[in-house]
Amino acid sequence: MFISYAQNFEDVMLWRALKHIERGFYIDIGAQDPVIDSISRAFYEHGWRGIHVEPTEQYSKKLKDARPDEIVEQVAIGNGDTTLEFFEFSDTGLSTADAAIALQHQSAGYHASRTEVPVISMDLLLDKYSDKTIHWLKIDVEGYEKNVIESWSYSNVRPWILIIESTKPLTQQQSHLEWDYLIVDKGYVFVYFDGLNRFYIHKDKIDLKNSFDRPPNIFDGFTLSGSASQPFYQNMQNRIKKAKVMERQAEAKTHHAEVRAQQAEVRAQQAEHILEGICTSSSWRLTAPLRWIGRQLRLLRLHGIRPRLKKLTKIIFLPIFRRIDRFLIAHPVCRSRCLMFLSRIGLYGFLHSVYVRLLGSREWQAIVPRERPPLELQHLTPRARDIYKALKGACRSEKGG
Repeated sequence: MFISYAQNFEDVMLWRALKHIERGFYIDIGAQDPVIDSISRAFYEHGWRGIHVEPTEQYSKKLKDARPDEIVEQVAIGNGDTTLEFFEFSDTGLSTADAAIALQHQSAGYHASRTEVPVISMDLLLDKYSDKTIHWLKIDVEGYEKNVIESWSYSNVRPWILIIESTKPLTQQQSHLEWDYLIVDKGYVFVYFDGLNRFYIHKDKIDLKNSFDRPPNIFDGFTLSGSASQPFYQNMQNRIKKAKVMERQAEAKTHHAEVRAQQAEVRAQQAEHILEGICTSSSWRLTAPLRWIGRQLRLLRLHGIRPRLKKLTKIIFLPIFRRIDRFLIAHPVCRSRCLMFLSRIGLYGFLHSVYVRLLGSREWQAIVPRERPPLELQHLTPRARDIYKALKGACRSEKGG
């Protein structure tokens, strides 16, 4: 897996063209941080080694600490052979040897420290490592590119690929016209512009050109380190942090809900045990009538005396009437005698009306007839009396026979 550390996917483009090379070699002029925005970091992780040119004390130390098996040249590249005035902007990638650009950064609020750094030419640098094949060389010197390239005059060393920052610092304004012709004169062909850098391939390696016909994409099979300084990476980091915070909050809420549910279950079990103890206690059974009276008094205050008396009457007498009703249905002779007796003493009509009101349904009213039954012959019509006498006689004859 290839992890990209560069600020603008420069390492992805280089790896696409050079991944077939094992343990390659590079020169990084203006290397800055060994991890953040580093073009060389991914190559270093894949076994490559190289030279870092970094004039600032801050980043030279970082590079030496992080890459003890590589060489760090703490010099500036340019014309001259002594020292160079350098403007160092700590914790940024804005350090430069260009006084005009340094003044612009200072006007924007950045603080610069002036230092004197050794300076060597590109010729001396390239010839110093001429025993190695330089697969790529990067120049990122914050507006000082032309001076660096002009110091490359007589050396015949030709790195395979050049990556040169070609926009003015903190702008999208291209600056390559100032030095592009110097690169072309050394046998290089422009192949790709990524919005920040121009990529050149030496004519002897023109077969690598096809690797630069498309920008970085999913088929390059790379992942992001998350350490780059550009807004794209920072935005991704912020989104990841926000998602992690939301995940932790959701987990905390879930845990809190689970704890509350467990506590509620424990309280419910405790209440159930307490209630069970109360219901099975002797005092609870002994005080049941008092609780019933209390409930009735509360209902009496709520509904009034008459509705409650009616309700109580129904509760008390309805079961009695139903039992009597079932008994009389099962014993029709007894039923007839009871009805006859109630009619004689004048209570049938009253009890019938009470019975109907208590049951409150027509299906029960059918059990007790609405009309008084013909208990004596005088209550029958003459025709009915004749039929009754005929039937009675027939019954006697049948019994006698």
